Amino acid sequence: MSKYVKEMMMDQLKTELDGSRSVLILDFKGLDAVAENKLRLDLRKKKIHMRAVKNTLARRVFSDAGIPGLEQFLTGPSVAVWGGDGVAELAKEISAQVKKLKKPEIKGGAVDGVVITANQVADITKLPSREILIGRVVSLALAPVQRVITLANSPASGILGQLKTLAEGAEAEAEANAEADAAAEPAQGDAGTEPTPAAEPAPAPEGA
Repeated sequence: MSKYVKEMMMDQLKTELDGSRSVLILDFKGLDAVAENKLRLDLRKKKIHMRAVKNTLARRVFSDAGIPGLEQFLTGPSVAVWGGDGVAELAKEISAQVKKLKKPEIKGGAVDGVVITANQVADITKLPSREILIGRVVSLALAPVQRVITLANSPASGILGQLKTLAEGAEAEAEANAEADAAAEPAQGDAGTEPTPAAEPAPAPEGA
């Protein structure tokens, strides 16, 4: 293979990756062409890219992308998959396909540049999907203030801490307004009291 062809193949892979640093490496050994083509079409419907790679060239591409640790998985037949709606969705879809087809094998991969093993890929499949996480955040934002504070006090992500701060600010403002209203009530009561009428003079005695 000429140097020009190698450079062209690496450039094509870089372009298709489009900066993605979350990639899984599979072994398709034993998977026939018909099943492989069907898998490719199924993944494409879910915006997941799949490409058979030449190990030596892929090592250079992934190294340039900041994930050189993937080289440990680039032995034997190798296929790179990436994309989808998120890392959890990608791992779940690939794991489901591997379980259904039985032939492919997940070698490992990387999540945001951090190299992971096949067992860790299995752990990722247990994470909630992106839609579920968004739904949870929205429900927290719409929950009563006390509910948000309770959740924020438990070990959670940074966004719960932000919600806690907002809730505490809102509660403090409500207390300040209540105190101001309480202080204003006596003054309003005094201003609204009608003056006591003066006593009428006693009638003069008859014959005076």
